[in-house]
Amino acid sequence: MTAPHIHGRRRTFSASSAVDAQNAVLTAIKTEDAATWADIGRVLGKSEDRAAAYANTASPLDLPTFLAGCREWGGRFADPLLTLVGGRWAEAGAICTGDEKAALTLATLLPAVIAIEADGLTEAVELVPHEVLIRRVHRLTTLWLNMIAEEKGGVS
Repeated sequence: MTAPHIHGRRRTFSASSAVDAQNAVLTAIKTEDAATWADIGRVLGKSEDRAAAYANTASPLDLPTFLAGCREWGGRFADPLLTLVGGRWAEAGAICTGDEKAALTLATLLPAVIAIEADGLTEAVELVPHEVLIRRVHRLTTLWLNMIAEEKGGVS
């Protein structure tokens, strides 16, 4: 199987680098929050000794423990670990418009719209060649309007 969705570009990382990142992030959170290993253990659903072991040994986190850390600390905890595989944390419901490059999409469409409107008459036949960009802009502006409505506490 060589399909790109099966064998895409992969970042290589070692188990030891993953455990080192885990150690560093747990130690940093403990220090920044002036927490104890018992505090960290409560968050992770583990004993004080187990929490300390996750930060000071070659003992990797299991999935439920990783998810407990994500629930409590979000990207602060997850990002250093997800970075190993090219990922990053996003809150549920977050809209990542950076992947769409909104400014570039708008800038690409703008000259065509200016040319189309130059004669004061816009016709469908003039818009058809730009349909993909127009739909992309529509998707983006719809996302933005929904974000604004949510911020104002209204319905989109």
